[in-house]
Amino acid sequence: MLKKNLLIIIPARSNSKTIKDKNLLNVFNKPLIYYSIKIAKKIKDNKKIIFCSTDSKKIKKVAERYGIDIPFIRPKKFAKNLSRDIEFVNNALFEFKRKKIVFKYCLILRPTSPIRSIKNIQKAYKILQKNVKANSIRAVTYPKNNPFKTWILNNGFLKPILKSKINEHYNAPRQILPKTYWQTGNFEFFKVNFTKKLNSISGKNILPFFISGNETLDIDNYSDLKNLKKGMFN
Repeated sequence: MLKKNLLIIIPARSNSKTIKDKNLLNVFNKPLIYYSIKIAKKIKDNKKIIFCSTDSKKIKKVAERYGIDIPFIRPKKFAKNLSRDIEFVNNALFEFKRKKIVFKYCLILRPTSPIRSIKNIQKAYKILQKNVKANSIRAVTYPKNNPFKTWILNNGFLKPILKSKINEHYNAPRQILPKTYWQTGNFEFFKVNFTKKLNSISGKNILPFFISGNETLDIDNYSDLKNLKKGMFN
């Protein structure tokens, strides 16, 4: 069995709901997926494999054009609108295990978050490697709105989505509310420890890695795309 340190997964399924062929959008004469491939190649680890998990032959050809070997395609059943990350991760781990390759760590780099700092990624990787208790580390930022002021509808009436010991926390000034953090799609490292199947990607002990500014951009609609193009100039 060949033991590798790091599996870098770039998930890029077809049939995006909001933007057609989102992962192949032309951004400064390069497909969006190119920027995740580019940063993956810069990660310093001689025992790494970069893999694009896709159900699309078109995306496969584009990724291979930029030097990524894709020995297997993601099954369509793991590439639906409601498919979970754990599905494509376990599919990749299983297929590589069949090829006698196992990994200690895994990293997800989503094409929809193309503005990244290699310095931050390397730093986060080292932090996870040194922390025995941690299961994963993910990029987070401060949210624009505090979720303690967020509501759901219950039988036609508003109900706070979160509970708190603070009386009517939804009417309280933000300064006394608990600090909250918003996960971004910039990166997520997690421990695999040479297994072929995970029950959870993040695990129970999740370390935060704070990012800010343009690195927090995530492409979900055309408005985000405009912000991305502005951000990549800065």
